[in-house]
Amino acid sequence: MVQITNIDHLNFTVSDMNKTIAFYKDLFGFEVKEEGLNSKGKPYVITGISNKLVLCLSENKESLNCDSFHHFGINVQDFDATLKEIQSKNIPLLYGGGVHSHENSRSIYIADPNGIEIELSETFAGGL
Repeated sequence: MVQITNIDHLNFTVSDMNKTIAFYKDLFGFEVKEEGLNSKGKPYVITGISNKLVLCLSENKESLNCDSFHHFGINVQDFDATLKEIQSKNIPLLYGGGVHSHENSRSIYIADPNGIEIELSETFAGGL
């Protein structure tokens, strides 16, 4: 069996690279780690926080199809402070606009500028 230590990266196609980079930098403090052109000649950027979470973004302004991807989850250190930060930035909360309570955790759901959903949760894997 392959032993997993953590998520290495997530790869998304986005419609507006600059807007996406600014969103993740402003909300989570992500830094651009690498940028260039992918094998199809489209711009790509690797952004994130070293040893925590990295996103690999490819830009395609002509078409955006994220239908096969639902969301990714991030655990946060202070859930209540995170909620206040999201609200102060006027980022809409999805699925009824509130906090979703689970048996051992709470979550809020937001979307980045491309509509990619992000679950911000209090406890890793909902305490499972």
